[in-house]
Amino acid sequence: MKLETLNDIYFHAVARDLPRVMTYKREGQWIDISSRELRRQVLGVAQALRAWGIGKGDRVAILSENRPEWQFTDFACLLLGAVDVPIYPTLTAEQMAYMLANSGARMVFVSTGEQLGKVQQISSQCKIERIVVMDEVAGGEAAQFSALVAGEPINAEAIEAQGRGIRPDDLATIIYTSGTTGTPKGAMLTHGNIASNLGHSVTLFTPAPGEDLSISFLPLSHITARHIDYAYLEDGVTLAYCPRIEDLPQVLLETRPTFIVAVPRVYEKVYNQVLHK
Repeated sequence: MKLETLNDIYFHAVARDLPRVMTYKREGQWIDISSRELRRQVLGVAQALRAWGIGKGDRVAILSENRPEWQFTDFACLLLGAVDVPIYPTLTAEQMAYMLANSGARMVFVSTGEQLGKVQQISSQCKIERIVVMDEVAGGEAAQFSALVAGEPINAEAIEAQGRGIRPDDLATIIYTSGTTGTPKGAMLTHGNIASNLGHSVTLFTPAPGEDLSISFLPLSHITARHIDYAYLEDGVTLAYCPRIEDLPQVLLETRPTFIVAVPRVYEKVYNQVLHK
């Protein structure tokens, strides 16, 4: 199936109506997320963004480890035509300040209280109007992610119609370089840029929707991880989230993925660990 925009992936994942499109671990238990729950949470976030005045072309930063809320936020932004700006959670507050200011981000979604603290430290250096925290963090002025997705969205049809109106040439995301060789630079990628690459790569695999499973562990602030996870969602492969790379061996044992896609360095580390044991 030809992809025109990244929103096509969302619509395909919802239309497949699988009992499990994602799974994540909380308090020692793996919790499944269905196609219907994916839709409910994405639309809940999108509805809140609209209410806060976020629209086409607005920048929304995502400062988080790999977890379902990351993808919910991403899809919500894409449906509205907003541009998400993923930021590595390992960066310092000062490094984040540059990316938030340079991108012109109006909002930022953070994963934990620790990440919230970083953003609050540098709030005077950027133009962030609102912060949403994914974990339940007491106190402060940040909105709780759970409040955004409580109940059923009331503007579902309008939001999805807006998503269908997004064109391939519309900007989807700004991904910053690591900054190891100088000031980080933001790469501006359109829906069509990423969708075209996906259209050529997903044809290499023939997974069984709802049966195959893989692990999302490469940082989603990098285009490789984004590309892989989009391909999984497009093909109906269940995403098992692994927020910390050091937990990967245990997650492998518990989820038993049918296949893995990673960068060469990951395979080198696994190979070396096996040799040393």
